[in-house]
Amino acid sequence: MLLLPDWDITGPIYLMIGLIVAFVIVATIAVIRSQRRKPVAGGEDIIGLTGTVRTRLTPEGSVQVRGEIWQAVSDGTSIEPGTKIVVTAMEGLTLRVKTKGEKDA
Repeated sequence: MLLLPDWDITGPIYLMIGLIVAFVIVATIAVIRSQRRKPVAGGEDIIGLTGTVRTRLTPEGSVQVRGEIWQAVSDGTSIEPGTKIVVTAMEGLTLRVKTKGEKDA
């Protein structure tokens, strides 16, 4: 007669099932949270943000806003590199900017 070992494997099976269920629950919660998060891209959220001039705006040049480099246009005045700016509008992929302390006319 063939003798087989008497292994009790029900404990490890239940442990593996429990780990898989826990992983599925954690993954589902992460997916639900990411779907509820507000999108970061889009023109609406960049208006009003501050940035820094990278190349002189005469009136066109480049600025850095939220770590991204954008083409920008000032209101006709020359703005020097390093100056803090505020985004007032977005036209396609070009930002309309003014210096940070400047008042609206």
